[in-house]
Amino acid sequence: MAVVSPDARLGVGVKIGAFATVEDGVELGDFCTVASGAVIKAGVKAGCHNEFAEHCVIGGAPQHVARPQQIGCVQIGDHNVFREHVTVHRALKPDTVTLVGDHNYMMAGSHLGHDVVIGSNSIFANGALLGGHVTVEDRAFVSGAVAVHQFCRVGRLAMVGGHARIVQDVPPYMLVDGQTGCIVGLNVVGLRRSGHTPEDIAELKAAYRVVYRRGLPWKEVLDVLDQEFAGGPVRHLRQFLAGGSRGFAQERRVPPSTTLRLRVPEEEAAVIRARAG
Repeated sequence: MAVVSPDARLGVGVKIGAFATVEDGVELGDFCTVASGAVIKAGVKAGCHNEFAEHCVIGGAPQHVARPQQIGCVQIGDHNVFREHVTVHRALKPDTVTLVGDHNYMMAGSHLGHDVVIGSNSIFANGALLGGHVTVEDRAFVSGAVAVHQFCRVGRLAMVGGHARIVQDVPPYMLVDGQTGCIVGLNVVGLRRSGHTPEDIAELKAAYRVVYRRGLPWKEVLDVLDQEFAGGPVRHLRQFLAGGSRGFAQERRVPPSTTLRLRVPEEEAAVIRARAG
């Protein structure tokens, strides 16, 4: 049987599975589903149509050695999915929140640390880990086994490759290589799917060259983005770059010295050229 506190507030059509636990003061909106073995702890307020899968734990105490006696809460919007063994921790201090927006998908084993702020329509694949105070903007994709360091930000429509170690902010619209954790270009597919026009993408490519290719001092980068791009998605990119405290992920560039020239006898070279056509 499930254990549901009489002090929990449940909306219309909420379904609670066997052996699930809903603690004191929890608020669940209409048509939420709490599957078998899931635990919704005190301090959680969730909107409508959220799905809490088997053995997820939502609202656990923050993992912090200096955790105060009174802690914050978790606030969740509508239409989110928390798959098996997902963990979401409450904010560290009273009157603060760990915030999850709408239409997000947390796959099995992913973790949202204390004071994390998640926008809407983002996806976190299996085992994605967000440290405390991480911010993820709308429509981001964080792949499997990615670890995001505390206080980092992941911008709108950024896509982070699997197993990446994120220790600096990932600007909006960027594609991050999972092996190096470096920027490898724009998330062009994501931009097209989200309805951005070819003109938007062309402007972002031009802004990308300003940020990563011109070699300008940082203040000049921001000034050029201000002067050369009046609005559109580049405006949001510029606003994102103007903030933050941990610096920004750098572009992956192959040093010229990595190219090897192999010397072979002329007769062997002729044979190779012939075979290559």
